[in-house]
Amino acid sequence: MTLMVPSKTPATALTDHDPLEAALRRLDETALLLGLDDGLRAMLASPRRSLTVSVPVRREDGRMDVVQGFRVQHSTVLGPARGGTRFAPSAGLQEVTALAMVTTWKHALAGVPYGGARGGVRVDPARLDARELERVTRRYVNEIMTIAGSDGEVPTPDPDADKRIAVWMADGRSAPGTAVGTVTGTAAGTAAGGAVAAAVLGVLGEGVRTVAVHGPGETARLAALRLAEEGFRVVTPSGGEPLGLGVDALVLAAPVTADLARDVRASVVVEAADGLLSPGADAVLAEAGTVVVPDVLTGAGEVLAARPDLARRCFDTVAATAAERGITLRQAAWAVAVGRVARAHGARLQDPLP
Repeated sequence: MTLMVPSKTPATALTDHDPLEAALRRLDETALLLGLDDGLRAMLASPRRSLTVSVPVRREDGRMDVVQGFRVQHSTVLGPARGGTRFAPSAGLQEVTALAMVTTWKHALAGVPYGGARGGVRVDPARLDARELERVTRRYVNEIMTIAGSDGEVPTPDPDADKRIAVWMADGRSAPGTAVGTVTGTAAGTAAGGAVAAAVLGVLGEGVRTVAVHGPGETARLAALRLAEEGFRVVTPSGGEPLGLGVDALVLAAPVTADLARDVRASVVVEAADGLLSPGADAVLAEAGTVVVPDVLTGAGEVLAARPDLARRCFDTVAATAAERGITLRQAAWAVAVGRVARAHGARLQDPLP
């Protein structure tokens, strides 16, 4: 189907932001839309558990460095907390807290019995050799077990992480007899690519369409591959940025600020990873009439990658809610997801939601 979603409630306009501020502003907006009281809103805004650890790493030249690691469990009301780990120099507690919150909404939207958790290690994997990276990974997993090991959780990396990290993380936590290779970054990346393709199909419908992918990484590559398999013509700019290409859909695998969003000419923008559009960029695209498929919705599709029927049903639920209420897909996705978590806490919503 072709979806056009006018917004009666524009996205909160902010300049470029920290991820936690953006997540909290969007939660405030959703709480207002759902009529949640201040106490419940505060509960939903607060992570259940947060942990910062110091991870010593012995370098091959004999030096000892210390890097910081983080693990946040945002909610366990729907089930055990689950979520990946980002290895990056910019990883921090606020970012991980925001990602854990968004993961809660993804799981709620998908209807799976899990809460949201995320992790982060403040290190550049490219600056470590294999032995150093393995030491950091295994020590990080060991350190976070004080909160992550209570429910049998196997911490995993994010989809674009070095494939070896997935094995080391699973191996560091697996019980005897557990298959180490059951959770990998590649599998998650493949699922994400499929979710993005399904989202583009859901918005644009069948037929010959053009699409461009902004950003590097495994998720971008797999999304482009899957879209090509579905019959889309993937356009690659001969030079420069793909943001200004006159394509039907633009898939984001790298951040876009409000200033960059003004260059977008595509009628549909899809977030292929978490938090790529700032609220300010959201506002720019909404004003331009661009349909944005948010990370919460594509991530829900990723969770349901093995069940495409349920993934499509999830998309249809959000699209119907957006059309009925005259709000954006992001606002609708958050409303459905937050509403489900709120009901799990025993709240009675002013407006019924799926």
